[in-house]
Amino acid sequence: MKNILLKNKAFTLAEVLITLGVIGVVAAMTIPIVFANVKQHEYKTAGKKAFSIINNAVQAVSLEDGMTPEEYATATDINKQHYFDNLKNKLIVIKTETDAQGNEVIFTNDGFAYHLANPNEIYADINGDNGPTKINTPMAQWKQVEYEDQEDLYDTAGWENVVLSDVFYIGFGEDGKSVILPYIQNASAVAFPTQTP
Repeated sequence: MKNILLKNKAFTLAEVLITLGVIGVVAAMTIPIVFANVKQHEYKTAGKKAFSIINNAVQAVSLEDGMTPEEYATATDINKQHYFDNLKNKLIVIKTETDAQGNEVIFTNDGFAYHLANPNEIYADINGDNGPTKINTPMAQWKQVEYEDQEDLYDTAGWENVVLSDVFYIGFGEDGKSVILPYIQNASAVAFPTQTP
């Protein structure tokens, strides 16, 4: 009698397989979303870290030289090279290369690659030379952000609804303001719009 009661309380093989099948379907639908969210969070964190590192180095160079990045941007090529050399001395550079645009790229010990486009305009590739953006890829082919609303893109504190790429624009304005934006082709115009009277 006791054995009969125990058998009646057990799950059948069909019930167990159906339950496992449902769990498998739910996992198959949610795991890619979770991984994508984790990757986006990693991109955001790494972008903000790259910004902090390069911003500190730029501020140190500006204090030593008495010139802002904006002033260096309009200086002679010799002065620009002096600025970039001082900037590299503030970072732990493990190697340098040239990108498809002819800009010097410095790789730092934290795995970031900084494209030195101008003294007031630097692009941080948080994956170094790993995809989706490679060093030898022309800038016009760099993966850009996807966003629902422009405010999401331009709010550097949040980027809540933005699907990021692995490249970030870091800009320095006339008033000493520094900005980081997820990469879009017109990032400098967005970061520092021209004031019209």
